[in-house]
Amino acid sequence: MKAKKLFALLLAALMTSTSLIACGDGAAETTAETAAANEAGETEAALGETTREQIDDNLPEKDFGGRNFHLLTRQNYFHKFMPEDMTGEAVNDALYTRNTKIMELYNITMEYTAPACEWGSSSKTWNQDLETSVMAGDGAYDLVAGYASTVPEVVTKNILLNWHDVPYIDLSRPWWSERVSEALTVNGKLLLLTGDYSLSLWDDMFGFLFNKQVALDFGIEDLYSLTREGKWTMDKLAEFSAAVSNDSDGNGTWDQNDTYGLVSNWSTSIDTFQIGCQMDLVSHTDDGGLEITMMSEKAVDILNRVVSLYNDAHSAYAFSEGGDLTTYNNMFSNGQALFYAIFFDNITALRDMETDFGILPYPKLDDAQADYASTSRDNFDLFVLPIDVKDQEFSGIITEALCAESYRTVVPTYYDVVLKTKNSRDEESAEMIDIIRDSLTFDLGYLCSTSLNGLGHLFVNLVRNNSTDLASKYAGAESAAKTALAEMLAAYGYNG
Repeated sequence: MKAKKLFALLLAALMTSTSLIACGDGAAETTAETAAANEAGETEAALGETTREQIDDNLPEKDFGGRNFHLLTRQNYFHKFMPEDMTGEAVNDALYTRNTKIMELYNITMEYTAPACEWGSSSKTWNQDLETSVMAGDGAYDLVAGYASTVPEVVTKNILLNWHDVPYIDLSRPWWSERVSEALTVNGKLLLLTGDYSLSLWDDMFGFLFNKQVALDFGIEDLYSLTREGKWTMDKLAEFSAAVSNDSDGNGTWDQNDTYGLVSNWSTSIDTFQIGCQMDLVSHTDDGGLEITMMSEKAVDILNRVVSLYNDAHSAYAFSEGGDLTTYNNMFSNGQALFYAIFFDNITALRDMETDFGILPYPKLDDAQADYASTSRDNFDLFVLPIDVKDQEFSGIITEALCAESYRTVVPTYYDVVLKTKNSRDEESAEMIDIIRDSLTFDLGYLCSTSLNGLGHLFVNLVRNNSTDLASKYAGAESAAKTALAEMLAAYGYNG
């Protein structure tokens, strides 16, 4: 399916960069000016005559003689890779058409295995079954799409290939994220990877919605201009939220009947402040390793701000993640919240909202922070390639082809659908989505939290408990986290 022409126009008009920050080398000849812009992370589609649809993947012509490409994924996510039929829904049909094109182009079939893999015991079983299969040398899977918050646990099992060594995987291409691949590379090895073949990566990207009518009623300054100027910060969030929040029913109890600066879930939305403020739980060392850097004055500052926002100032209202969001969607729709921290998949639930709203990235810590930083909810897919894969070249070519075709056709369709929210399809929101996408990054300390003694979740638990005592919580987790990190680094061949 061809990308929407409107999307192509948006790409030309807006500050669009490569999908997920990567700078592509392009298939067409470029001018020096375009090449320089690509080094800064902007796509050929935005700057040259080559459109997103026309960017070549530079893969060889191959006829695999009907060979089967077998994907291991999760029960609740297989439809994001392999929908079973055309349904008339735009994104579903773009996925189906992508698969059909790749199957015909390379003469392959495609199938998936999708056991249950949710937070808790089923994810552990999923990981164990993968390990058992690989250790038996089954060669059952040509690609594995795992649960981002739990599949990192298999890193220490020494059953994964280095994506840097897989034939035809070109991480400089725009369907991969150069920033993400750099963040996830340890000691020269990239065992965990994500890109445009993962629709859940897009579904789970976080942003801030703002109710334009509430902003107007309270005289809030132009939030788009503020963001462009790099001044959308935690101080501004606190200032605007305090101006809006009030005990609407006057009963002295703060609940869903009152008005807040911010509505969000009580888990991953709060976690994301760590990324937005560039609070590094784990940092890369000069010799290719990792070190825990969570305990810092900066971390304490960020924690104090978020605890105050949700507790002391009553400026934010949080709810349990999952379940029926109708109450909270209605709070935002009805003007009971200026901001709504939300991941993209839930934005479409607000399609019929009468009041206009816009989209923003998470705020920076302060003006000194150079760039906005965004991330995806930890439900997204991380790709791993088992060491027993039967044919690395086959896996590399088909994975690259699927990712490239997703970039060319699926992502533009998805982008278009996300923006089709009643009364809120404006160029500014499109620009903000570009900023969110282009600032996407991951912290291995957060992604590997379950492996690192819960390191990535100390922050949210303190906010929930109205506590700023990071030092005590960290002290209790530090020893086990460092031991676990050393084990993980050994799996990457790092002995520094």
